[in-house]
Amino acid sequence: MKKLLVNLKRLFIIFSVCFTVLFLLFSMNAIYSIAAYKIKNWKDNFLFNLKRPITFTPKIETPAINNSNPMIFREALPEIPETAFTQDLLVLPKFDIQAPIWTVDSESKTKIYDSLKKGVVIYPTTSYPGGEYSIILGHSSRYPWEPGKYKAVFSLLNELVSGDRIYVFWKQKPLVYEVVDKEIFLPYPKGEWYTENVFPPNSSEKTLILQSCWPVGVDYKRIAIKAKLINW
Repeated sequence: MKKLLVNLKRLFIIFSVCFTVLFLLFSMNAIYSIAAYKIKNWKDNFLFNLKRPITFTPKIETPAINNSNPMIFREALPEIPETAFTQDLLVLPKFDIQAPIWTVDSESKTKIYDSLKKGVVIYPTTSYPGGEYSIILGHSSRYPWEPGKYKAVFSLLNELVSGDRIYVFWKQKPLVYEVVDKEIFLPYPKGEWYTENVFPPNSSEKTLILQSCWPVGVDYKRIAIKAKLINW
């Protein structure tokens, strides 16, 4: 009996090691993206604090805002990238990520997955960017040998926080979205949730949802980032 337990323990260890190695290999693109972002973020913060002079900031009274003309306080629109003149484009400036936006004419998984090899995809039953409610899908991780260079384009979604910007260049028109919320949920039929239940459409604002699988490398839950249109 003792020998059997020892053998079972050994098999469990071997299985665990093999599973971990295979998971790391299959999720290599996503892990590299996350690690590169974390290292760059740490390096930038370290260099900033290293070079920053010691200063004492005087208290400045904030002038009252005149709400009679809210257009004055809109932030500047981003410059249109050269590629956006020939292809609709999603830009995540926090990560320096750009991805072509594609549309499909049905909810066919085959069509959606084929388009995801070339960039990100607008879910076909939702609005185009700039409309009331748009959902854009992207991969967080795929097998390294699969075709396409956007296998981990949404691997850093969880790093987005309220206030971050998302740029969409749609029909050569720049749209600026601000991240306002983030949720991780178990989708139907595994769970009871649809994206529209998690973030219900609101006719009083124009909403963009970025969505991908979660956790990275596992097709189990979904991560959804909600952003609102603030300039166009």
